Amino acid sequence: MSSNFEETFAPNNRGVLLAMLCAAAVGAVVALPSIMNGFVYDDVWIVERNAVVHTLNWSELLTSTYWPEGRGAIFWRPAALVGFAVQWAVGKGGPGIFHALNICMYVVLCGLVGILCARLFDARLGLVAGVLFAAHPVHVEVFANVVGQAELWGALGYVGAMLAAWERSGTAKRKLRIGLLAVGVLCLLVGLGGKEQPVTIPGAVLVLWWLRAHNDGVPLSRLIKQEWPVMVTSCLVIAAYLWLRASFGGGVTTAGGIATGLDPDSALQRALVMLPVTLTWFRVLFVPIALSADYSPMHLIPEVSLGLNHAIAILLWTCLLALTFLLKDRIRALAVGIALFAVTVSVVSNVVIPLEVLMAERLLLMPSLGWAIALAGAVVYAYDRFSSSDRRRTLLVAVTVVAVLFAARSIQRATIWQTNDGFFAQLMADAPNSFRSHWASGHFAFEQGDSALGERELLTAVRLNPAHPQLLEDFGRLYSSTGRYEPAIPLLSQAVAIDSTRLSAALPLALALARTGRTQESLEVLDTMTMIHGKTRGILLVRGEVLMRGRYFAQAVDALMELVGWEPNVWSVRLLAAEAAFEAGECGLALAQADTALNLAPESEKASVRTFRAKVANGNANCK
Repeated sequence: MSSNFEETFAPNNRGVLLAMLCAAAVGAVVALPSIMNGFVYDDVWIVERNAVVHTLNWSELLTSTYWPEGRGAIFWRPAALVGFAVQWAVGKGGPGIFHALNICMYVVLCGLVGILCARLFDARLGLVAGVLFAAHPVHVEVFANVVGQAELWGALGYVGAMLAAWERSGTAKRKLRIGLLAVGVLCLLVGLGGKEQPVTIPGAVLVLWWLRAHNDGVPLSRLIKQEWPVMVTSCLVIAAYLWLRASFGGGVTTAGGIATGLDPDSALQRALVMLPVTLTWFRVLFVPIALSADYSPMHLIPEVSLGLNHAIAILLWTCLLALTFLLKDRIRALAVGIALFAVTVSVVSNVVIPLEVLMAERLLLMPSLGWAIALAGAVVYAYDRFSSSDRRRTLLVAVTVVAVLFAARSIQRATIWQTNDGFFAQLMADAPNSFRSHWASGHFAFEQGDSALGERELLTAVRLNPAHPQLLEDFGRLYSSTGRYEPAIPLLSQAVAIDSTRLSAALPLALALARTGRTQESLEVLDTMTMIHGKTRGILLVRGEVLMRGRYFAQAVDALMELVGWEPNVWSVRLLAAEAAFEAGECGLALAQADTALNLAPESEKASVRTFRAKVANGNANCK
């Protein structure tokens, strides 16, 4: 058995091909059960109910935020949005095509991981690392729900860029080097279009150069001078991406909020909070038994004060650094794997940039590549050191058993995302004290008409995490949608108090205040938002309704006619302007706007517009 293992995966093209095929096959086996999954959890907001991805409007797809208005309006991930829009059009809004593509993307990713690891080291390591990566249950959240495609785009671009950089550093052929540079840039663009993690590509490339320099016996400085175009083009692409992200996604470091326990102004404080969380990283990577789609408070409790877990985490990281340094020559794969883990996890570690979550399994997709390389490196090193065929056989059996157990756990988890009911039931079982579990359950209970259950669940969520602006906003919006404006006002007010720029909470707050007769307070909210954001379409529309409710009809006409100038082809805006003009006694303007609204309105709405126009045309005491 050991002889066959060595012969089959010898360091040649055949061995690399087999490593790729084995990794891809395992990826297919674990991902296929998700083909019957529907739109679940975040899929609902980002795909199923997101009008942006329901039409092939390319300019809108390339400039819109990943999360839609009303759900945070954050992140710029154009590759993911374009992909969703194309699949929506081809699949006519059904979830099947999304999940089929997820499976294909995951299979390709696993195959690329097998190739990369085999090319970096040897085909045996490529086989072990590729299979362990493909089978790992921590990846289920990525391929089993639709929005995991963003992670897959990012990972495919990341691995592709690494592979291109590695192959370029090992060839002297000029045309091939130019072609590989272009491929690396393209992969980086695709990766950044899906996810933010590829911003760490320069660090990963430096790790690969270190390995190439050691393999070839040349100084690292010489290789850097030779390969500088890779670093320069990567940094230029990343800089352009960050500029565009700031323009379209709300800011360079926008993350939709700050996780409980983190200080947005202190990287040192965040590092102290995250130290114990790193123990959970290693637990789910090495022993993926207790897993969850959510790790928010109070399921994963932030430890602000120094304690035993901090000491254990410091000891663990010290050991990892020592291993990297001491074994970098004997087990290069171990050192490279640990280094790649550190590089890829840095951007999601909450130390450099604070995120909305302390931890999420989907964020460990790329760091798990470093984990797989390090573990496979240790396995191959031990295999080569064992002189007994029995010990080698035992090692291979142990690795096989681990891979089978991982795959079985992945298959079992893949079907959790079939329906929202099943998903929320499992989420409650996995993370009963997570505010997100109760938040999601409460929201969908409201939508299904069970407002009593929805209210109980959302009140529990607020009790568990009273300072989460999106939760407060969502709860307030749900109250408003059922006409309960009084309880909505304090929730929306608190959301705005926590995040003073939060327009998505301020606008429903202004409407709720107006609908309870508090017109002046409503106008003050809108004035504040105008100072922060300038005049936006949303502000003008809400201001028009607020002014009409307060019977400031002339001012309402001014606001709505300004909005008409921005959106001349929106019939509903024309009709609202006509109603304001009629109430202000400007019947000529009202008739003109009503006529335009009638021309623009869909057939299903023309009757109501005609009724209003007739009311204006027949004359009224309001008319001047």
